[in-house]
Amino acid sequence: MASSRFTPFERLLLSSRNEADTAALLLLAWLAMSDGQGTLSDRKRTLLDELTGDFRHDHGYQLIVDLASAPDFVALQLAAEVLQRYYRGPRRETFLRQAIHVATHEGALAAGQHHVLRFLADLLSVAPETFEVLFRDVAGYPLAVPEDPSAAHYWRSRENAGHRESYQQGRHGTHGENSRERTAGEEGNAQGSRERHRKEQRYRQREQAKEEREETRRRRWRWRREETGQREQAHDGQHSGEDKRRREGFSHEGAYAKGHAAGSNEKAQRALAVLGLMENAQKSEIKRAYRRLAQKYHPDRYHAQSQEAMVTASLRFQRIKNAYDYLMRQHA
Repeated sequence: MASSRFTPFERLLLSSRNEADTAALLLLAWLAMSDGQGTLSDRKRTLLDELTGDFRHDHGYQLIVDLASAPDFVALQLAAEVLQRYYRGPRRETFLRQAIHVATHEGALAAGQHHVLRFLADLLSVAPETFEVLFRDVAGYPLAVPEDPSAAHYWRSRENAGHRESYQQGRHGTHGENSRERTAGEEGNAQGSRERHRKEQRYRQREQAKEEREETRRRRWRWRREETGQREQAHDGQHSGEDKRRREGFSHEGAYAKGHAAGSNEKAQRALAVLGLMENAQKSEIKRAYRRLAQKYHPDRYHAQSQEAMVTASLRFQRIKNAYDYLMRQHA
């Protein structure tokens, strides 16, 4: 098949050493770009460069940043599907810790980053209460409730902020006319004060960057230690499971059937959780839950909002549709 039939991100996945890690990097870059600034700061570029070394990607991060800055919604949808398929168990928590660190690397969360973080937690089937505990552990402060763009007061507050900004600009214009009448000596003193302030600010920024680099190294060391411990536990558990099967005389076919049934049950539980239903929900309950959530998260409702909100709603709507289709097949 000709390579021109593939999108840039699909070609990147095909050439990547681990497609799940490449998908995770794209979602982290999207999260970093959702701060409303339009471009990545030097500190976030440095952080993404460091994180790239922790993933089995082998292609650098520049193409990932280009795809995230567009943003390429098709690539983001594919990355979300790949991440949901492969990131399970302890890998989910490790990824979410990295995402929280990226979002809070330069201070408070932006509104777009807040919604993207909650989407990633929902994508990996992490309950909101569990994610809030994880956020407090990484960021050091609680996760606040995001603003609702569909509420009227959300837009009224921004209109009031715009009026206040216009008023302040008018006042600044009046002060600007008066400031031009200051003497040369006063201007020299003000210039010297600003220069001292800039020097102090640069010094504080260097110290803060140094502390953040140290903290990043400590966190990376903890992540690697946790992953090593998890691999050792999985290895020990595999050997003990094999010994148990030999003692009990399980056949290979029986073990496969048991594992397949457990996987199907786990997938059904995840689908029910997406629709907000309990186990053993009836077919009529599944249909009602799907209609309610489809109306709430349909992308057309978010058309007039920001790109981040629209992408989040589209991806969540796709998860709801996939969960509903799977459960309907199970009840067929």
